[in-house]
Amino acid sequence: MTGRKKQGHFSALNITLVDCGDDWAEMSLTPTAALIGDPSTGALHSGPITTLLDSALGIAASVALPRLGFAPTIDLRVDHLRMANVNEPLIARGEVIRITRNVLFAKGSVRQGDVEIAHAVGNFVRLSDDVLAMAEAHIKQQLDTMENSDES
Repeated sequence: MTGRKKQGHFSALNITLVDCGDDWAEMSLTPTAALIGDPSTGALHSGPITTLLDSALGIAASVALPRLGFAPTIDLRVDHLRMANVNEPLIARGEVIRITRNVLFAKGSVRQGDVEIAHAVGNFVRLSDDVLAMAEAHIKQQLDTMENSDES
């Protein structure tokens, strides 16, 4: 997969994975002027903040599984507490707080410096091994297709 072009919403929003552990993940978003939602105040649009939280909680859910896999979002509630600006990066941390047979429950927050910008709770579905195997095969096929088209 070397040589792949940067694409997708992580690249468009300047989101990167900072670190993760057995049941948690930290991600960052480096704001740009393109992400401003209110030009009169310089406040970032809430969409990238919500995406950052959904991603951090979702990756935390994925790494909390016995076998690394997908844990799609069932439900996500985000409370936006303060406005974020373009002056410094946003850091989101998500952690899994409970795992049941079919659902993973997670919580997290976004900070900009010492200020909490938003917090969230989310539920993520635990996919069966059959569904994971089909998804892995599909993704591998898509990546192979992308690599082949890049070489052309």
